[in-house]
Amino acid sequence: MTGNGATEGEMEGLVLPDDGVVDLADRLTEYMTEIEFGGLPDIIGQVLDDFLEQCGGMPEDMHDSKSFEQITNNQLAVTLAYQLGRLEGRSPQIVQRLIHQAAERWKARPVAEGMDISDADLQHPKELVYPRLRRLEYPEGEEG
Repeated sequence: MTGNGATEGEMEGLVLPDDGVVDLADRLTEYMTEIEFGGLPDIIGQVLDDFLEQCGGMPEDMHDSKSFEQITNNQLAVTLAYQLGRLEGRSPQIVQRLIHQAAERWKARPVAEGMDISDADLQHPKELVYPRLRRLEYPEGEEG
């Protein structure tokens, strides 16, 4: 049971509207005040870069003028994900409380059914596209 009276299981299968996702990301980032991207151990950085490379997040043509920007943007994304994992590991109650507050404030609703994605869905990708693609790629109950 969480501080707001809801269990973690009650949050499964719910999604926030796009603005709610941005707001929750901002609130979680506020708790990461100790982030020093330069202070990330180089070996951990290499592991994160390897994850990016394995999932196709690194440019194939390193001579392309946009390669540097793509690499640094992707590195920032995985570094934030790593730091969020550390925050959740140290203070899971804070993360859960923020998720529950966001769910209540932004009126979270169930993930849209089906895998057919329409042009209208593309107007709200954080709510209507990305969660469904994640379910397609990583079905529930699949052992890793």
